[in-house]
Amino acid sequence: MAVKDYIADIWSATDFRNAELARYAEPEIREETRHGVQIMASLSLFINIGVWLFVSMNGAGSLHTYSHLALAALSLHVLISARFVDDIRALQGLGMVLLVVSALAIILIAHRTSDLSIGMMAAIVMLLISVPLVPWALRDAAIVVVLTILLLISSVMSVPGRFELESIWLLQLLVLGSAIVVGLLVAKNTAVRKQDMRARFELEKARREMELLSLRDHLTGAWNRRYLETEFPKIAEKCRKERKILHIAVLDIDDFKRINDDFGHQLADQVLASLGSVFIRRLGSNGHLVRLGGDEFLILYCENDLEELISQTVDELHNEPAISQIARVCTISLSAGFASAGPNEKAEPKQLFVTADKALYAMKRQRQRTRPVEELDDTVNRTGRWTL
Repeated sequence: MAVKDYIADIWSATDFRNAELARYAEPEIREETRHGVQIMASLSLFINIGVWLFVSMNGAGSLHTYSHLALAALSLHVLISARFVDDIRALQGLGMVLLVVSALAIILIAHRTSDLSIGMMAAIVMLLISVPLVPWALRDAAIVVVLTILLLISSVMSVPGRFELESIWLLQLLVLGSAIVVGLLVAKNTAVRKQDMRARFELEKARREMELLSLRDHLTGAWNRRYLETEFPKIAEKCRKERKILHIAVLDIDDFKRINDDFGHQLADQVLASLGSVFIRRLGSNGHLVRLGGDEFLILYCENDLEELISQTVDELHNEPAISQIARVCTISLSAGFASAGPNEKAEPKQLFVTADKALYAMKRQRQRTRPVEELDDTVNRTGRWTL
């Protein structure tokens, strides 16, 4: 990775230069940020309660007592608030507030006591070192550290003579060293975290692609029966929520065995492949084509005029080389049976399939003149037939 790309990578926690990857990573970054803020707040709460108890028992001034009690209350507030905040920037803001206010309280105590003790310096260093607990990137960590340093340095130097010069220099060295360590830790953690996120994203993407391949028919590109079994309830529910009618069609090519026998399996497979690709393109995002087996297909469609869409698709199929080659010698026709479920009906996959399948074979029997379609139940007389 080039230096420029590496710097861009560690600069922001949420910028992956890939929208799909960013969407994938966002929930985990949010939970990591929440967890980090809660750990920081818990530690701050524990330390401030401990210090408050210690100074209370040793008769320290009220400033120490009230300051640590107020910081404990702030820590508790951040700890609870982080549980209910879902915005990453807001969670980071909670952590920033806790750190800056804690630094302000330490400096306030130092000013009131006119003493910049080793204990206070150690507290400031611990405050800065806690920054990597939250999964900030370099930009966010730099904001926190710079704000804290400016607050500390400007405050101790604002009143000349209040603190010893040696203490001020020691504080600056400790703060600067801590800032460098924090920067290095944050940069490394961010790079490792993003690399891990990319690796998991690629593995998940590969898994999804393999899963999709297992649900596709390799010849036609249509979905298979396994997809139908797992996805039909979701498709039906989506139609119902959008207040649309769910249409189902079972269709096949008439006398497909004769096409296989007369023209060979290779050309017959080309016919199926053409039918699959054209139907999938025509259905778009509103429909799903499923290959049930052989030359039999099923369509799930959540828009009106499925019959019209099939007619338009058949018009396009006329221009497919394999189909036009056979059509010059003999007639190829497509038969279909239909069933529908309205938005106020519960779509039962098995029942809809049975209804559409009965309608399809009613059409075939009518074509063979073995039984008029009109003599069948009214629920299965929605049929259609098109010449390819």
